[in-house]
Amino acid sequence: MATANFYMVYIRKNSDATLEQIEDKMNLANDWYRVNSDLWIVYSTSDPEKWYSRLSPLVKKDGNVFICKLEVKDRQGWMNRTFWRWLRRESKI
Repeated sequence: MATANFYMVYIRKNSDATLEQIEDKMNLANDWYRVNSDLWIVYSTSDPEKWYSRLSPLVKKDGNVFICKLEVKDRQGWMNRTFWRWLRRESKI
């Protein structure tokens, strides 16, 4: 069984893509949290290359995408309680 990791996904969709299409792709993850309109935290067993192949059709032409592994054990910040609950539940910290 593959280990799940956290990834930061910045995605600015192309003019033809919809939020529903992005959410459909994000739903392929174990779980995700939408931080704002362009930034998502994804908990997934898939690697960044797989995420890029899923998301690139929704950004190519006039959008952007950046995906990187996120280490949540070393963290600090001021976020809403919903985010912290989600992060603690998924990371078991």
